[in-house]
Amino acid sequence: MQGREEKEKIVNYGLIHIVDNDRDIKTIFNKKAYETEFLAFYDIYSQGLAAYNSLYEMSSKPEEYAREVALKIMAYEMEKINGITKKSKREIKMMEDSAFTALFVIPAIARFQTPATDQLADFLVEEWRKNFPKNQIQRGDFEKINAGFKEKRGLLDLLRGRVV
Repeated sequence: MQGREEKEKIVNYGLIHIVDNDRDIKTIFNKKAYETEFLAFYDIYSQGLAAYNSLYEMSSKPEEYAREVALKIMAYEMEKINGITKKSKREIKMMEDSAFTALFVIPAIARFQTPATDQLADFLVEEWRKNFPKNQIQRGDFEKINAGFKEKRGLLDLLRGRVV
């Protein structure tokens, strides 16, 4: 069983990297690959989400803790983005990271299905929308996104939340 300190390390040095993606979104978000890619991604971060959930439950101020973790994830993302000097490359990276966050990160956090992860997903979407006003995301659900492929919906419909 992990102690508090170990869980904090997992969250602070592992979970904040949940927004990392170095692969072309088109290769991981398509009818053939999405389900497998998403489940592999979820498996990678499930330990971090479990550690976060446990710390949230231990917290005397859980809502503040959820916001703190969302802000750490966002600060990490902003550091990555601000490290790109060329404006056009920075904008492309923001667009790609926004798509990845909407299609993988938020659904993975929500899939954990606890009050803690629900709150983290909500706060991360809120912070993302504040920091990237041109790349608005909303809360997505893996099952609905994946079902959209089976219904032959377009990518734009999925991104706009038009999956029933």
